[in-house]
Amino acid sequence: MKETDRWLDRWLPLVKEMTSTVLELGCNAGRDTARLAEAGLHVVGTDISAEALRECARVVPATSAPVLVRHDLREPFPFADGSFDVIVASLCLHYFGWDDTCRIAGEILRCLSPGGLLLCRLNSTRDVHYGATGFQALEPNYYQVDGRYSDRKRFFDRAAIDALFGAEWTRVAVEEMTIDRYEKPKCVWEVVLRKAARS
Repeated sequence: MKETDRWLDRWLPLVKEMTSTVLELGCNAGRDTARLAEAGLHVVGTDISAEALRECARVVPATSAPVLVRHDLREPFPFADGSFDVIVASLCLHYFGWDDTCRIAGEILRCLSPGGLLLCRLNSTRDVHYGATGFQALEPNYYQVDGRYSDRKRFFDRAAIDALFGAEWTRVAVEEMTIDRYEKPKCVWEVVLRKAARS
């Protein structure tokens, strides 16, 4: 895995203006957790994998130790309404059927404070090197794949993003791009949204 994918860097000034504590969904082995900690932010990280959480704890300096919670995103989030001003979800919202994906988006909305910020990345339907073509469709743009973390993976176009994040959200940035994270180029959507002040 390459170390050049520092996607959060351009958003850190905005994040630090808003909060000192970030909820990171699907923190995995701590790549983004470590970057957030380096920036002086405290992270509450979740992941379904106990092994990933152990690795995350190992890579983040002890002085910035995150609070790590084992959690399946399909279950209600173990946090109160409006608990966080910023939530980060990088490449972790694409393993689910559409109904579950919508419920997860609703939980993100619930846990954000009014005016809070969501920074997320989603697989693009153009992500041909990592499953967007050649697999059995379970739903539109949702495939049975031979994946590292799951045997199912969803890919998003702009219409799906707009359907998932409706009127309760204000768009800060919605950009499709190719990133240099893995062995082959990966196509993603980088989506930054602000929760409406009243939603």
